[in-house]
Amino acid sequence: MKHVAIVGCGQLARMLALAGWHMGIRFSFVACNNEGTYCVEGLGPITNWVDGDDVERLYTALGQPDVVTVERESVSTDLLRDLASHCPVYPNPDAVSVCQHRLREKALFDELNIATAPYRAANRLTDVKVGVAELGYPVVIKAASDGYDGKAQWRLGTDADLQQLPTDENTFEWLIESRIPFDCEVSFIGARTSSGDTAYYPPTQNVHRDGILIHSSAPAGSLPESLLEVGQTYLKSLMESMDYVGVLAMECFVVENQLLVNELAPRVHNSGHWTLQASVACQFENHLRAILGLSLGSTELKHHSGIVNILGSQPDSVSLEQLPAQASLHWYNKPFAPGRKLGHFGVNADSSEALSQRLEQLQLVLKPASQASA
Repeated sequence: MKHVAIVGCGQLARMLALAGWHMGIRFSFVACNNEGTYCVEGLGPITNWVDGDDVERLYTALGQPDVVTVERESVSTDLLRDLASHCPVYPNPDAVSVCQHRLREKALFDELNIATAPYRAANRLTDVKVGVAELGYPVVIKAASDGYDGKAQWRLGTDADLQQLPTDENTFEWLIESRIPFDCEVSFIGARTSSGDTAYYPPTQNVHRDGILIHSSAPAGSLPESLLEVGQTYLKSLMESMDYVGVLAMECFVVENQLLVNELAPRVHNSGHWTLQASVACQFENHLRAILGLSLGSTELKHHSGIVNILGSQPDSVSLEQLPAQASLHWYNKPFAPGRKLGHFGVNADSSEALSQRLEQLQLVLKPASQASA
């Protein structure tokens, strides 16, 4: 039986383990720096690790797994590199390092001639002022690392907004980016094995609110056919350049007939959760197949499909009786907190129109208890 250790104990680790059980894979988990373990309790042994702990001892405590993977990008790459001396680590630590830092991502995009929004780097207030002057309003300022779901981001439209920035010239590293008036947001998700075999899911159309994903649908109906090949070419180029193994997600803006890449996620991704109910092999299974050296499963779309995130709701606050019969429910076993992703609903349909109706119905049901806090 193959053994996979996952660094991180969130919902993505949970879904990876649940997808791997029917494949006969066993799991263990690394809880980093006292993070919560609610999502993965009961799914395999959990070992706590804090910065400075002995990694050989950690590897032994995990049960000497065959491979180590990550469920998020905000992990210690030093830990990953140390674990790589004991077993394969996928995606490799260098790839994770690129994807966890927005400026390193931008540098890679530039190197590969991948189109992105115009940007500048800043680590002093004077850099911010120069960058804003060069790009012009409106802009978005983002922390280069550790920001997610809209956190550590500021939207500026005037000089008055600029004056309100929480700046300490000695502590920040920021990306200043032109704010793009996009037509829609889409994501591309692909998987790659160590031998270079690749598979791609149909692109997904996403709707965010305050930086948090509200719902996704596939295939992306607003994506021009001409951009489908562009997106897959970008994704293939990125995976090859990083010698990437596993599932990689690429989030993009569609602007008229142009695709601008926004950011990468070196892991399975929220916008790919629809694959659980609508693909022959979901993104979680294909990530496991890729890191274990197995052949990739079919990414064929069996239905029009989508998901709606459940944000900040208690389980008993969602009236299941109001939900469509076609909806599947996935709880993440997290404690309640306002705005937190606590689960999602998945729905399938025979057409994009029917899917849109079901997604709208779900959002209306959830809005009083969940979406209002987003």
